[in-house]
Amino acid sequence: MGYCAIVLFGENEIRKFQLGQELTNFEKIINQKKYEFETFAERDAFYKGISETVGWLDCLVIKEFEINLKPKEEPDFDYWGFIEKYYPKYYTCNNILLSDILTRKLNGEHVCKKDRKYIKNWDVRKELLELDKELLSIAFENYFNSIYPENEK
Repeated sequence: MGYCAIVLFGENEIRKFQLGQELTNFEKIINQKKYEFETFAERDAFYKGISETVGWLDCLVIKEFEINLKPKEEPDFDYWGFIEKYYPKYYTCNNILLSDILTRKLNGEHVCKKDRKYIKNWDVRKELLELDKELLSIAFENYFNSIYPENEK
């Protein structure tokens, strides 16, 4: 469970709101902000910070309610970024190019005629999985060696 607050900023806009006058779309975009908090303590700290910096005369909480927070999604591992950084000779490697071709084929993107002919009877998904595992393994080995270099005796 979390908390949501809609805060209105600006003396003129607050006065209009208190008098029951409708804010224009422009005033809503510029002066009305929505804030979400994971905990009640976070919400209170926000209110305290607002009162100390802006002051309650320049802002007004016009709506506050509890919300169901979605669980934070764990970010996907960017294995291509990792491979690009740690794979040796990344920009001149034929296997990198082949992986790109197979990925485009699997995603239904354009693959040139010559490349389509080359991979014609392949199990594209299986080949791509094996190729990318190999690329990632080599990249990880280079990463590992950069973090824990072998002791030369």
